[in-house]
Amino acid sequence: MDVLRLEQIGGGLGPIERQQVAHQVALRLLDLVKSGELRVGEQLPPERVLAGQLEVSRSSLREALRALSLLGVVNIRHGGGVFVSSLSPEALLAPLDFFISLNTENMEALFEARMLIESALAGMAARAITPQQLGRLEGCLRASERAMGDAAQFIRIDVDFHHTIFEAADNVILVKIARGLHSLGRASREITGRLPGVPKRSYADHRKIFAALQARDESAARAAMEKHLVNVRRAYRARGG
Repeated sequence: MDVLRLEQIGGGLGPIERQQVAHQVALRLLDLVKSGELRVGEQLPPERVLAGQLEVSRSSLREALRALSLLGVVNIRHGGGVFVSSLSPEALLAPLDFFISLNTENMEALFEARMLIESALAGMAARAITPQQLGRLEGCLRASERAMGDAAQFIRIDVDFHHTIFEAADNVILVKIARGLHSLGRASREITGRLPGVPKRSYADHRKIFAALQARDESAARAAMEKHLVNVRRAYRARGG
């Protein structure tokens, strides 16, 4: 893969104001991705060089890159550089400030939105889910049970489980909304997915959601998804969030 040369995008990487530095860095890099100056598969300049070009601290740059990584826009390979990994609408349109300054009020609003949208999608999925999608969900359950001691892997499987349900609902508008919420949910999972007892509780909840979908029970699927998100929110509140 080609490494991006600074002179190719020199006009797009000028100094930025110190206020909300990480936010501004993330937005600047995201604009370069949206404009095509940074392309999928392209490697960003080394951290030291990029921080110097932007005239920001390396810690601010790392925070911005972490936010972009949570969005799925970049892939940070430890010891191997940072690569542009996605141009999906969910990633490009998600509000980056939410990722960088996640607070209690935002988290509560996120849980409420997810409960409303994802429970509805679970009910819709119960009507339309295919045998192939049920098989994928069952595979997620097996994989998450094996990953119980690996928080990062468990979170990745959790995302796949929920996305499969979104797809099964077969409503293009609601799926786009849910995927946008789930992009925000990646940040919350970095907190809740590592809390003691949450993976085990989520696994049990997922089994109930799967059983309702398998039975094609619309009301049970809605209720199981809502209960799952209530449990996660309760765990978040208990840790003082």
